[in-house]
Amino acid sequence: MTDTVVETAPQETATASTLPLPKALGARRIAGLMAQHMGLAVTADDVERLVTDEALAAVDSYKGWPMYATADALALDVDLVRRIVTERQSWLAASLDRDAAAERIGWHWRDILRMGAEGRITVGPDDRYLITDLDRLAAEADGEQHITAQAAADLLGIRLADWKYVKAAGWVAPVRSYEQPVGRHRTVTVALFKLGEIRALREMPRVDWEAVRGLPKGTPSPLRDYAKLAPSRAAVIKGFAQDLADRHGVEVWAWNSPYSGGWELDWERIEDLPTKATVRRELADDPEAGAYADEVELCPAWGEITRETRDLLEPGRAVVLDTETTDLSGYTVEIAVIDAATGEKLMDTLVNPGDAEISDGARWVHGITDEMVADKRPFERVLPRLRKVTKGRVVLAYNAEFDRSVILRDVARAGKKPMHLEPWDSWYCLMNAYADWLGSSRWLPLGGGHRALGDCTAAREVLVEMSQGRGTTFTPRPAAPDTPLPGPSMGTTVASAP
Repeated sequence: MTDTVVETAPQETATASTLPLPKALGARRIAGLMAQHMGLAVTADDVERLVTDEALAAVDSYKGWPMYATADALALDVDLVRRIVTERQSWLAASLDRDAAAERIGWHWRDILRMGAEGRITVGPDDRYLITDLDRLAAEADGEQHITAQAAADLLGIRLADWKYVKAAGWVAPVRSYEQPVGRHRTVTVALFKLGEIRALREMPRVDWEAVRGLPKGTPSPLRDYAKLAPSRAAVIKGFAQDLADRHGVEVWAWNSPYSGGWELDWERIEDLPTKATVRRELADDPEAGAYADEVELCPAWGEITRETRDLLEPGRAVVLDTETTDLSGYTVEIAVIDAATGEKLMDTLVNPGDAEISDGARWVHGITDEMVADKRPFERVLPRLRKVTKGRVVLAYNAEFDRSVILRDVARAGKKPMHLEPWDSWYCLMNAYADWLGSSRWLPLGGGHRALGDCTAAREVLVEMSQGRGTTFTPRPAAPDTPLPGPSMGTTVASAP
């Protein structure tokens, strides 16, 4: 038997060039296809520009990302695409990103952002900054750069301890500030000063800067004498605050922020008076405090919160609630409610979560075990009491979003109606308010022991703290009595009218 040789045609190997093109692609892949087809360095940014100019439109989406028809993209006018690519490349060559811009002219990146927002530097695609504008500002706008107190002290060659006397003497004042994260839960306000004004201080007559430089730690500053020449800013602003309290019969709070170095002023309102405009005008017209009018912030965020929390402490106005749960998204195992005004306990009970077991993580936090709640009432039997003690009250919770979701989850599982416990208007988040009151953008732990009643008490302490305002409180002083009319001498009996 002979072998039969069968000749076969050579098989074609499939390549990317022979495979059919997808009907639609995302911006990055459609840009690569256009680059290959047109011989241009097309990028996803160019595709977005074509979309903005309505030369190309999305025909579909994938996981939220727009998809573009390959046929539409390849049919685009090559000259149009070339112009857009050229413009982008020209902009990249003529601009810098934020950090490179700051490095080029030796400014802080926050100054670059500020100048861009003010229109002093041209900001284009990809948040890049025009180099010619940067160079012009570096040459002409020395006074526009802002630096920190430490940088200002370094520029003058003095200690930070000496710098406080420079401010106390009224030679310089902060022009703005920004929030700097510190640790996990707090931010601090950092004051910034005009570089041009700091440099001008070196030429101040009769100030012996050489005597201040190089002083060892702990040596008294010669600048103290300059600071004593004028009433301190603190004394002037506190005096204005007391006069404001006397003039309008309201409580006034004046706080010197240790972070920004600036003063913040707010006051209680009686029928919405005095207004911010009134106080601003009185501050500007004050013979002494007027000199600091631009340095005093009126009606900061903490002032509004102070007034809100004072209202919430009125009798019958609010309650404080806290829950402990089987897990972060679990069911109630303990609930407590106290009167916000008095701290009186209105409700404090363990709750049987039914077939939901307490997770190890939750048990480690609050210490409540499955055995502790096994013979307790289920939530549906606790709900009537909860409705009663919260009806007609604002429900305060340290983390209102969490506690509200827990309550609504339990209500839904019980097949009941949430009634007044559902609307957000019925709730007030003490944690968010406290963060705003402190000027922090971080999550602030309560530290109440992680049992419902203890956390309620700790949350109420936060409420009371916020209600007291910040800094120094000034109350209206009693009006000076009128000069008394001449009266009877000692020992004289005066008969009263019947």
